[in-house]
Amino acid sequence: MSTKSVREVMRPLGTFPVVQRNSSLKLALDLMTEHRLGLACICDGGQLVAVLTDGDLRRLLLTRQSPLPALLVSDAIEFATPRPSSCSQESSIKEVIDLMHEKEVWDIPIVDSKNNLVGLVHLHDLSK
Repeated sequence: MSTKSVREVMRPLGTFPVVQRNSSLKLALDLMTEHRLGLACICDGGQLVAVLTDGDLRRLLLTRQSPLPALLVSDAIEFATPRPSSCSQESSIKEVIDLMHEKEVWDIPIVDSKNNLVGLVHLHDLSK
């Protein structure tokens, strides 16, 4: 098990997709593609309110009968997972890994005591 801290392995803001609660689905998808990650964090005034994942997008495409152009201009938060699981910078690497296994996810947002997004841990970051 790594002796590194979450603070040492997390990706800082600006290095993963983050959009605001009124951002379009297209913007979220563009950032997910640019950063090569399967999620975008959605914030309101810096606070984490939801995550949009590849799984959310698959469910959207399978359940909505709207034309794609109409979906792309919709707010990303409409299709996102609210109140996502997260950890703090003080969490242990084991806690992050355990949460990833429990939730069956590859990414865990890292928040401060006021739920402000401060980083992200991706499963691959833990193997470096």
